[in-house]
Amino acid sequence: MADPFGGAGQRMYRTGDVVRWRARAEGGPVLEYVGRSDFQVKIRGFRVELGEIESALLGYPGIDHAVVHTSGDRLAGYVVPVAGSELDTSAVLAHARARLAPHMVPATVTVLDAVPRTANGKLDRAALPEPDFTAGRAEYRAPRNATEEVVAAAFAEGLGLDRVGLDDNYFTLGGTSLTATSVIARIAESSARVVPVQWIFTHPTPEALAHMIATAPEDSGSDDGADGSLDVLLPLRTTGTGSPVFCIHPAIGLAWCFTGLVQYLGDRPVYGLQSPALTDPDLRVDSLEELAARYVARIRAVQPHGPYHLVGYSVGGQIAHEMAVQLTSAGDEVVTLAMLDTHLAGGLDRTAEKPTMAALLAEFGAVVPVDGDDGTTADRAVEVLRRTGGPFAAVTADDLEAVHRVFTQTVDLALAHRPSTPSGVDLLYFGAADSFDAPTGVSAWRQHISGEILVHNVPASHQQMTGPEALAGIGPVLAHHVMLADQTARVVVS
Repeated sequence: MADPFGGAGQRMYRTGDVVRWRARAEGGPVLEYVGRSDFQVKIRGFRVELGEIESALLGYPGIDHAVVHTSGDRLAGYVVPVAGSELDTSAVLAHARARLAPHMVPATVTVLDAVPRTANGKLDRAALPEPDFTAGRAEYRAPRNATEEVVAAAFAEGLGLDRVGLDDNYFTLGGTSLTATSVIARIAESSARVVPVQWIFTHPTPEALAHMIATAPEDSGSDDGADGSLDVLLPLRTTGTGSPVFCIHPAIGLAWCFTGLVQYLGDRPVYGLQSPALTDPDLRVDSLEELAARYVARIRAVQPHGPYHLVGYSVGGQIAHEMAVQLTSAGDEVVTLAMLDTHLAGGLDRTAEKPTMAALLAEFGAVVPVDGDDGTTADRAVEVLRRTGGPFAAVTADDLEAVHRVFTQTVDLALAHRPSTPSGVDLLYFGAADSFDAPTGVSAWRQHISGEILVHNVPASHQQMTGPEALAGIGPVLAHHVMLADQTARVVVS
C-alpha cells in the first residue's frame, strides 16, 4: 500500500497483524501483538471472520482474553477469565448467541488459565487443547422404544457420533440442512412411513421427532395428501425467544422451500405462508392486496404487533412488500423486508398459456423431471417427487393440480399489481446470478422503498435460490440482519 509517511511512490506492507501500544516503566512504549485482522475461515460453505467472534466473547464480563479456532467444520471458543473471576460457559455462549449470527456461534467454549504462545509471543493455535463438543450436551437419556432408537441411531450415524441421547439437538451437535435430508431418508426407511424433512427442523431432538412420527397420522395414502403441509400457515419452527420470521411463498403457493433456511435464523420461530387456494379450491382472490391482507391477518394471529420480519421468494417478495405497506399503514413496524430475486413485472405483456407441469416441477427447487418433457402429467410428476423423496414425497396428483392452478393465479395477481411504498422500511435484496442486471429486479424496486436498499448477489439461478448452496450464503446474511433489527427495535421500544 502507499506509504502515508514517505515520499511519492514509496510503499508499505500491510501485515494484517493487530497490535496495541503498551507503556513500560523504562525504555518507552512497546507494541504488543494481539491477533490477526483478516483471519477468515470457511465453515460449512460460508466465510467466517474469527476476530468478530472473539470480540463478541470479549464483551462478556469477566473475560480477559478470547480465541476462536476451528475443529473440523465446527467453531471452538477459548477464554481466559479475569483474575479472581469464574466463568459459566453456558452463559458465555448465550451472550454470543444474542450478538452473533447463528453460524458464527462457537459449538463450545473452553476456559483456559492462559492462551499458548510461540517463542515470539504470537498465539500458538496448534497448542490449543482439543475442544470437548459433548461438554454442553444434555445428560444422556437412552431411547425407550423402537421409534426413539431408530431416530437416535440415524442422528448418531449422520453426525458421526457414538451415541445420541433423547434430549440432544441435531443442529446443536453440528447437523446441517444438507445432512438432514439423508438422516430423514434413513429414518423413513427404517420406520416404513413417510417422514417430511421439515419435521427435523421443528422437532430437532430424538424424543420430539420420535413422538411426532409415532403420533402424526400417516398421510401418504390418505385423501388429504400432504396433510397440514398445505395449510396457509406452515410452522417450520414454533419455539424460540426471538420475534418470528414469516416466509412468503413463490408463485407455486408453497413455502416448503424455506425449510433449509430455518437452521440459520437462530432461536426464533419461523413460519411459512402458503396460498389459501391450495386447501380451498373455490376461493376467489381478486387482487394481490386482498391476498396480502389475508396473510397479514394470519401473522397477527401469531404475532399481534410488530416488529415484523418478512421474507419473500420470487413473487413472494412482492406479496411481502404489500404486507409491509398494510402493516406500516396500520402503525406497525416492519424491521425486515427481504426479497429473494423478486422481479417487478407489472404491466408487461404476458401470454395466456399456463405453465407446463415440467416447468412447475422445476419450481420445487432441486426436483427436476428426468427428461424435462413438457408433456409431463400430474401422475408422472408425482412419481418423480416420490422417487426424489424429501418433503415432497407425500404430494398427490390432486395436490399438484391445485399447485398448478395457484401458480397461474398468483402470477396473474402479481402482474396486475401496482405497488405503493411502505413507510420507513428498508429492503434486503438477494439477486440471482441469471438476473443481476435485469431492469425488473432490484432497480425496479427503488421507487417503492423509502429506506435503504442492501443488495447481495447470489451465485445461483432464480430456481436455485432456496437450494442448500444458495441458502448457505443467504442464511447468515439474513440472520445477521434480523438479529440487528431485533436489537434496534428493542432499543427504540425501551
